[in-house]
Amino acid sequence: MPTLLQFGAGNIGRGFIAPTFTAAGWQVIFVEVAPHLVAALQDRGGYRLHVVENDQERIQIVSGVSVIDGRDLTAVAKAVAACDLAATAVGLGILPRLGTAIAAGLGHRDRPLDVLVCENGAEAHHLLREAVRNGLEAAGETTSALDHLGCVRTSIGRMIPPPLLGSDPLDLFVEPYAHLPVERAAFRGPIPLVPHLEPVENFDLLIAQKLYLHNLAHACLAYGGVLRGYDNIPEAMTDVALVGRCIQATNAVATALGRRYGGDAEANSLAIIEDLLKRFRNRALADPVRRVARDPWRKLAADDRLVGAARLCCDQGVAFGPIADAIADACSYLPTSDEPGATAWLALSPLSRLAHAAGLSPEDPIMLVTAIGLLADERRHKAATQMRAAGLHLRDDEIPNIEIADFGLGRFAEIGLAIHVYVNTARCCAKELMMLPWQVCPEHRHPNLLVEPAELGKEETFRVRTGEVFLHLPGPVDQDTRQAALNRLPTDKRDSVRVFRTLHLKAGDQCTLPPETRHWFSAGPDGAVVSEFSTRSRDEADVFTDPAIVRVAS
Repeated sequence: MPTLLQFGAGNIGRGFIAPTFTAAGWQVIFVEVAPHLVAALQDRGGYRLHVVENDQERIQIVSGVSVIDGRDLTAVAKAVAACDLAATAVGLGILPRLGTAIAAGLGHRDRPLDVLVCENGAEAHHLLREAVRNGLEAAGETTSALDHLGCVRTSIGRMIPPPLLGSDPLDLFVEPYAHLPVERAAFRGPIPLVPHLEPVENFDLLIAQKLYLHNLAHACLAYGGVLRGYDNIPEAMTDVALVGRCIQATNAVATALGRRYGGDAEANSLAIIEDLLKRFRNRALADPVRRVARDPWRKLAADDRLVGAARLCCDQGVAFGPIADAIADACSYLPTSDEPGATAWLALSPLSRLAHAAGLSPEDPIMLVTAIGLLADERRHKAATQMRAAGLHLRDDEIPNIEIADFGLGRFAEIGLAIHVYVNTARCCAKELMMLPWQVCPEHRHPNLLVEPAELGKEETFRVRTGEVFLHLPGPVDQDTRQAALNRLPTDKRDSVRVFRTLHLKAGDQCTLPPETRHWFSAGPDGAVVSEFSTRSRDEADVFTDPAIVRVAS
């Protein structure tokens, strides 16, 4: 019976690698240092996997396994010398510590040793090789033994959330999906014929897909989910806007991968995305968003899932705005006190966190684009404060959905609106409009639409909650009124309006406008909160007088 030496009896080792090999008739020997895991494995020699998918569950028994205490370096070295294959799943921080024991056993082998490096890091295989090199040198051994060491890159194809509190210390919940792609060219000995172990030629593409599709999508949902008040990934998957942004981000990566690697890389990446979105909806896994978001320092590193994906797109000439929005969410994340570097993280501003974590200069395109997203987030929170000060209730999870409309001008403080939509159906719409002091909503009208059936333009009623608003409408005006209206506009935008009749609306005042009415309005010196009640809102159909305006959210 062939033997696999598995360094690490954690989630990946116990929930993926060991069951894959034992099911193929291999003996698995764990190397573990956690006393409770060592004791339980010694006592039982096996454990249960709960293979779950939404409301379905299947129990898989993993039996015939043994364990070596990782602190017994002599026993570990002996196992290294005798095993047919090894694998690691210990984490990047622990990986260098394996070098001494592997080096000690490597010199006593009469055949090559291949190690499946099942770690979440692009350079993990190099890290392990250097650790073994250091172990050989420290023991006074020649490093020629490295020629017989295969550090094989892998891609972990199974999601395994942390065990439930109070559950059996060895039991794990896993998804049915189980694929273990491995780098064919890295093997020094024969490649084992094990179901689900899949040798791959172009492993650079596969690693990029794992990091910049799977891990990126997971991070988008996790950081966005935390900010929106969700508890787990399946809950976050119910947020249409968040999922839409996740799809946009990963589709951008798919395009960039297609340009970098050619062939069917883009089509294959799009298929992976579709599959991922199904897997993320597995309610039985209920992977906590805070677990996935944990350690933002690492996840915002220059070559990791967020910034690395943005850099890939940038290098391939692909717009990466949705990825930058996810990066902005990560920069706004507030870690718990037990997360690595939490104190240092909390001492920095959101943009400084990105600069330090990824080593980016202020002029880097990723910094510049992300700054826009962070500024939008800041504006959303300011608008939320305005809304609440007006006595209107807004839940925390609604804040990320506040639209920051700058009308494509990039001059939000002068020309723009913050908009919270309560409802917008085929029959009615209700919104809150939050305006900064003297901020202008530019001149526009809501046209009748030539659709089937024909649809009248929006009829809307404005009611001022706090502050004051100057609403400008068609009609005769004297020169003083006209000039007063123009004075409320930036100098370079005074030729962008055609109507000047002014209604001065204060708190409690309201006005109803029929379809096709040209209008614009500005807030007073204290800003304003305005409720809008209307028929169906079709923002994309609004007709603006200023040709420079694009009606999109920033």
